[in-house]
Amino acid sequence: IGVRRTELATHECTYTDFLKCQPLPFKSTKGVASLSQCCERIESVFHISNCAAENQVKFATCTLHSVSLTWWNTHVQTVGHEAAYEADKIEKYVGGLPDMIHGSVVASKPKTMQEAIEIATELMDKKIRTFSERETASKRKFENTSRNTQNQQ
Repeated sequence: IGVRRTELATHECTYTDFLKCQPLPFKSTKGVASLSQCCERIESVFHISNCAAENQVKFATCTLHSVSLTWWNTHVQTVGHEAAYEADKIEKYVGGLPDMIHGSVVASKPKTMQEAIEIATELMDKKIRTFSERETASKRKFENTSRNTQNQQ
């Protein structure tokens, strides 16, 4: 007797799907607690609606009102549309990096995703080389110690 597997068809989250999950609008007049709650709610909505990463900033900015919306529009005009939306991708990418390189990548302040990837790759390569060199040096030291011990017997 076979067991049927049911798989849900993958469905790309549209803006309408996002809105059906009722993200809270953010009006910057309510302070940090309100901002924190709004961000948590929107993250939850992204998860529930299976919102693709490339749509998250675009959809979330549509929940901005009042002074927050004015700030966002000024930010987009200042840095450009592409850069404004890329900043969130960079932040998520850098946030997922291992602790050993995270701080260095943040300190380098990458302006593009490509730059963040290049910096992270270079730092990881250096860490791996350093680890490998230490490993080799440690093996040599162990081998020399073993030889000296055998010669003394």
